[in-house]
Amino acid sequence: MPQLVSVRVRNGRGRRLRLWVPILPVLLILSPVLLLVLALAAVACLVWRINPVRALHATWRLLCALTGTRIEIEQSRTAVLVNIR
Repeated sequence: MPQLVSVRVRNGRGRRLRLWVPILPVLLILSPVLLLVLALAAVACLVWRINPVRALHATWRLLCALTGTRIEIEQSRTAVLVNIR
């Protein structure tokens, strides 16, 4: 599972902003909301006749596969880099 997301933003005037977001503390803070989303997703899976356990397993594998992902967006003189570690 990814441990850290780093975001770098460079605007048109040359100013840079760097943010490091640790995943585990964010998940702990948002855990009540995540439990509600998980319950709603389970209900949605049952409505559309999808196995909720398989859907949860597929989501977990997708999140684990995000490690090493690097997203670069550049438009004119503004650039954003998102790196998932």
